[in-house]
Amino acid sequence: DSIEEVCVQASKEYNLEKALVRMHAEWDSVTLQLKSYKGTHILRSATTDEVQLLLDEHIVKGQTMQASRYAKALGKRIKEWVDSLNLIQDVLEAWLACQSTYLYLEPIFSSDDIMQQMPEEGVKFQTVHEMWCDVMRVARAAPAAFTAMRQQDLLDRLKEANQELETIMSGLNAYLETKRLYFPRFFFLSNEELLEILAETKDPHRVQKHLPKCFEGIARLAFDEHNDIRAMFSKQGERLDFMPLPKRD
Repeated sequence: DSIEEVCVQASKEYNLEKALVRMHAEWDSVTLQLKSYKGTHILRSATTDEVQLLLDEHIVKGQTMQASRYAKALGKRIKEWVDSLNLIQDVLEAWLACQSTYLYLEPIFSSDDIMQQMPEEGVKFQTVHEMWCDVMRVARAAPAAFTAMRQQDLLDRLKEANQELETIMSGLNAYLETKRLYFPRFFFLSNEELLEILAETKDPHRVQKHLPKCFEGIARLAFDEHNDIRAMFSKQGERLDFMPLPKRD
């Protein structure tokens, strides 16, 4: 009976160890698929789906192994493995949150007009942009997911970047609110639509496609060679000419 008990214990421990080795091996083939984006890179959705599926499966298996009464001899190795998986899970969540906000703000702060109107937020975004480029450069050099997502201090850097992005978003919303209060018809436009106008303030034609939302009776405007508005059109095609402007010097 004693021998049989020892054999069962050894057999169960061996099965746990094989499962642990097998899980390690499954990560060897998982690499981060990156997509080029304006001088840097971003994560492809296929990568995040694959990593998340493997994480969900392995975290459950790891926790089950920890709960096994045969895991005592492998307790330290199993704990280190589960801790690594939990770290990758936290990194993935922070990384995706950062990427989502970064991709939303990047076109906005690529505009010189926005940078001039929001210099403080522009500086903060540039700091986040440099951090993002550095993280993606390391990930591209070593794309193995298990290694890339456990870069030293990566989680802390992503959390800090997300905090900065939240601050930038708050500043951006406050900025848009002032524009809407100054011209209330901007309340009819979404943030993206309003930003499209504000990001190109030197091009008055940017307002054309948003006019029907701001003014019920105006479908489009007619501009002259100086970009002055000379007439407006209704949805039915009716034209209303404006009074001529004084001649330019």
